Amino acid sequence: MSHIEVLESELRTFEIELASSQKLALARYCDELVHWNKKMNLTGLSGPEMVRRLVIEPLWIGHQLKPQGILTDIGSGNGSPAIPLHLLCKFLTTHLVEVRARRAAFLRHITTTLKLSGVIVHRARFDSIAADLRPVDWITLQGVAFTEELLNSMRSIATTTTNVVWISSLATRAPANPVRTLQVPFTGTRVLLFRL
Repeated sequence: MSHIEVLESELRTFEIELASSQKLALARYCDELVHWNKKMNLTGLSGPEMVRRLVIEPLWIGHQLKPQGILTDIGSGNGSPAIPLHLLCKFLTTHLVEVRARRAAFLRHITTTLKLSGVIVHRARFDSIAADLRPVDWITLQGVAFTEELLNSMRSIATTTTNVVWISSLATRAPANPVRTLQVPFTGTRVLLFRL
């Protein structure tokens, strides 16, 4: 099955409606992810599981939370959840923060390939550029350890309305009390929403 076929099947399962242009862009994202994954380790996932976890889960989260404004994604790596969220929610600006050079190169490539306006790739540690990212409405983290250090860096750019979305497994312990907890259907992935 092609990525567009898998994507359409998963969208039906999760009852998510997208425009044709969004579906095509997300299928292209999956194609590029698979292609680049042959050269570097962007994900251990493949096939329908990759589509479900890296594309459908962020779309489901976007539908639940309806984020808007300015997004900062910490540890952007393979582009998820930020790329699907940006395509769905049409953020004014999306900051992709990735310290590793090769992954940052992939992010620049996918941003150009998908013609994503308003997406800025930062090859840096989040704590070293946090002050330059203000103001920010949403912060996302997936596959990143949510440490006290990171929490303090996020606080330095947060306002009273900034939302932090941490996507993690059920077994992972949160460093603070979330204001809201969601569980993605079918996968069991946990989504914790924090205010700083």
